[in-house]
Amino acid sequence: MDSLTHNVRLGVRSLLRTPGFALTACLTLAVGIGLSTAVFTVADALLLRQLPVLDQDRIVVLSGHTRDRQIENWPLGFESARQFADRSRAMSQLAYFGYEGASAQTLRDGDQTTSLQRALVSGDFFDVLGAQALLGRPLSGDDDARGAEPVAVLSHRAWQEQFGGSMDALGRRITLHEAGVTYTVVGVMPRGLDYPRGVDFWATIVPSTTEENLALLAYYPIGRLAPGSTPADAGNELTAFFQRDDAPAGQPDLEGAVRTLPELVIGETRPAILAFSAASALLLLIPCINVANLLLVRGIARMREIAVRAALGASRGRVVGQLLAENAILAVAGGALGLLLAAGAVRGFVAFAPPELPRVDEIH
Repeated sequence: MDSLTHNVRLGVRSLLRTPGFALTACLTLAVGIGLSTAVFTVADALLLRQLPVLDQDRIVVLSGHTRDRQIENWPLGFESARQFADRSRAMSQLAYFGYEGASAQTLRDGDQTTSLQRALVSGDFFDVLGAQALLGRPLSGDDDARGAEPVAVLSHRAWQEQFGGSMDALGRRITLHEAGVTYTVVGVMPRGLDYPRGVDFWATIVPSTTEENLALLAYYPIGRLAPGSTPADAGNELTAFFQRDDAPAGQPDLEGAVRTLPELVIGETRPAILAFSAASALLLLIPCINVANLLLVRGIARMREIAVRAALGASRGRVVGQLLAENAILAVAGGALGLLLAAGAVRGFVAFAPPELPRVDEIH
């Protein structure tokens, strides 16, 4: 221990005698470590971290498109969605959600008026996802029936931003300003569950919609693939459903399209994130090479100093120990500065990230 302390003291003195070299090496390491850490932090949140659902790659969302792709993302009507759910064999579970995704709604919360993004989903939506509530409970099939009390569950982001992360959010009653539907908040979902993208709260379809409007709305099926089934099987099944004899009149000639839930959540950002992740490796490698070259040049310049120390009786182990201590001091200092730079870079990225970027609230 005394030897280690002695080597550290000698290392600090040696670096203080060459402040220009020490500062250059530390800043070079800090830039490489900081920027590469910031980029990896973003990649980890968006690509590597799993969604808070069960077997995310087995969850698929279906829609229709024409063969020439002139029409894409064709949804199903309410009764058609129910019929497809009953007939599907490629899915072990199947639910559906509103075609409009998350749409802005003006709400009254006591004396406050606010705007939140609502997604209408069938009662078994969270059963299909295999998602558990962080607080309270998720929606259930019993909540999606005529006469059931309108209930809602909050996203983690809305719970934090609109309700201050308070436990008192459960049981709160929020009212749609125009439609007059009053929801009771029964749950809060975990961080990272952001589908349909941008959603602030989920509500069941039937209690939120009048009988007249129910048949006018459109829906996307979302399902969990049955064991042994593939996304192609689900797509073929939807194609057959579109082409059934009792298909609605006037419907175009459609084929089934299938996308996995991670693909929809990440969207088109995946290639860019992968490219930046590869660049982050270079951001770390290049500064390390530069610092290694600086150390090599400094070592050559110190050959006379080291020879004198050896002539005065310093053992090879003592000399090597001092050099290792100097390098460790540079590494620790560069790493500490790099972490500060990474924290600032991540905060700046989150602050100026485009609103369409998914899972921003998970980047930390």
